[in-house]
Amino acid sequence: MAEWTNPTAPIFSHLWLEDQMAENEARGKKPQAFDTPFRYSDSGKCARAMAYSALGFEGEPFDMAGTLVTGLGTMIHEQVQEAIAKRYPDSTFEIPTQVATSSGHCDGVINHPDYGRVLYELKTMNGTAYKSASGIKTRPPKIENPSGPRFSTVLQSALNAKANDCEWICVGHIALEAVSKGMAAQMALPEAMRIISEFWIPKEAWEPLADQEIARQLRIIDDLEAGVLPERFAIDDKGNEMSLSPEGAKQDWRCQYCSYMEQCVNDGPGTPLIQIGRK
Repeated sequence: MAEWTNPTAPIFSHLWLEDQMAENEARGKKPQAFDTPFRYSDSGKCARAMAYSALGFEGEPFDMAGTLVTGLGTMIHEQVQEAIAKRYPDSTFEIPTQVATSSGHCDGVINHPDYGRVLYELKTMNGTAYKSASGIKTRPPKIENPSGPRFSTVLQSALNAKANDCEWICVGHIALEAVSKGMAAQMALPEAMRIISEFWIPKEAWEPLADQEIARQLRIIDDLEAGVLPERFAIDDKGNEMSLSPEGAKQDWRCQYCSYMEQCVNDGPGTPLIQIGRK
């Protein structure tokens, strides 16, 4: 193998990400829509991580990979919103709203002739996550048992839909890697669905989930008001509470990507007292 085929650490290609990371650090944390303990995007997250955020603890900033992914997601969101606005001119975007415990902005509220008032939520993702959500199997090529949107996405959308008085939720998925033409042909997959799919959730399905998540968040607030940190419980993709342990030999991905992991390990398991000043 020729020596030039070996990859090297970048000299030029990452410079724009370094600039973006510096700009993000200068801007600081994105302000909340309203002065609520939590954001809609916190829905389903680990209760301990949500508590740290509500208390104002400083988390780790996005690394280079996270900066790339979020930057691409923002760019795609803006393009999608612009296209929707052309076709549904009475749609609204990034409107701030709140419920009892959380606040945030909507990707879109669209008035559709068949679905009525729709809360639109867009997620970008890698090819593996897209295929899993859409039920796209490769061996043999077929569509089977789609997992649908992440449960945390459904909860986030449900709180947003409740605040915006919507009937339906539409979750859009955009993949950053396409299903191959050959595989799509074998499955008779429509052209758009090689990279894009949507999931429609009626009010009778999402509204009880919104109420359950608000109740969970109220319990987190109860712990904080009692002067303790909540236990490390998050909501898994089946809608069940799951216990997390950053000290374990096999960490859950939620712990690996948590910006408060070091603080959480220092505070320990259970419901430790809140130590003011240890941010």
